Amino acid sequence: MPLYDYRCEQGCGEFRAFRPMAESSQPAPCPQCDTPAARTLAAPMLAGASPGWLGASPAAGGGWRRACGFGCSHAGCR
Repeated sequence: MPLYDYRCEQGCGEFRAFRPMAESSQPAPCPQCDTPAARTLAAPMLAGASPGWLGASPAAGGGWRRACGFGCSHAGCR
């Protein structure tokens, strides 16, 4: 089952949920307040076989986190 990103409009923040593809366009209930939350656009996870493929390894704060440029809020992107 795919993992989708959502944002609660009531201020609870962002969360992820595994949902069937048939439900991908439907809102998901926020795990904190149960308000329906819309799906957000997320950059795909990019990973390479070698440690230097996209810079430093993700464990060192590099890799796909540095490649993400879509206004994301991942730790280490800013």
